[in-house]
Amino acid sequence: MSDETEKTNERSFLDELHQMRTELAQALGEAIWAFAMIERLTYGYMKKLSSDRLDELMGGQQFRSRIELVERLVKRLKGQEADKTVALRYIDKAKKLADKRNTLAHNPWQIWIDFDESKLKSEVMKVTDETKRLDLAMVREFREEAGEVASTLEYLLGQLHYPGP
Repeated sequence: MSDETEKTNERSFLDELHQMRTELAQALGEAIWAFAMIERLTYGYMKKLSSDRLDELMGGQQFRSRIELVERLVKRLKGQEADKTVALRYIDKAKKLADKRNTLAHNPWQIWIDFDESKLKSEVMKVTDETKRLDLAMVREFREEAGEVASTLEYLLGQLHYPGP
């Protein structure tokens, strides 16, 4: 192989690596942003569905505790059964997304060469459970699902009315 061919291959490899890192960073940022909208909703609806300023009292709590509190607040509302049912279904979806969000937010990305396929690959792998892996397509899927859950949940919770103390 000529020196010129080697340099071209090396540039191509570095370009591909740079492109992959850029795509991963963007997808990860968008995924975390989408889930952050769900987290923001927990504070807003703890405040809206209670006169106790639960948004302040629960401010330091983990997402699981906050979303479960919102779930209990929705369940205790009088009437509004159809709206409550759909809202509770989306609250459940948000709870299920939390595990993937934690994997994305708290574990390192890996980029490596798969010699069997002769190509670069990447994924985030949970450090404490290597069977939990998310590749770029899965991160993008998470981003779309979290965005849809956030916007739908915001609408649904906005339809519920807390009658006050």
